[in-house]
Amino acid sequence: MKNIIILGIGNKLMMDDGIGVYLVEELSKTETNPQINYVIGESDIDYSLSQLEGAEFVIILDAVLSGSKPGDLTIFPLDRVHSHRMLDLSPHNLHLFQALYYQRDKMKGFLIGIEPSEISFQMGLSRVLSKKWPEILYSVKKTIEELL
Repeated sequence: MKNIIILGIGNKLMMDDGIGVYLVEELSKTETNPQINYVIGESDIDYSLSQLEGAEFVIILDAVLSGSKPGDLTIFPLDRVHSHRMLDLSPHNLHLFQALYYQRDKMKGFLIGIEPSEISFQMGLSRVLSKKWPEILYSVKKTIEELL
């Protein structure tokens, strides 16, 4: 694989909604694989889509309401994310995941969803996810290695 993108989406002003952004920020500092480009898309879906052009493999990191315990990871193949009812899975998916579904023959990848504990107007992660941060980061790194 030549063009791999890890995309973090979310809003850091909304507590755990920003988990995807926080993860990409940290991964971009510590991971050194030259084939991987780390992109912070935040909640700008049009920017995110423009950054994904030409990518062969994409991993999206985002807060996902899957019914799991806070901090748990859920993995979704991108070509199947469209089957989930819009806006039930992630507040960022309406435009982004629909667009990625239409590119499924050219671009493969996964959504790594992290179950949030609290989403409200406040900077930083919730106390629950802050305590689990080392575990979440390790699990995301390990999952990315397995998916690649």
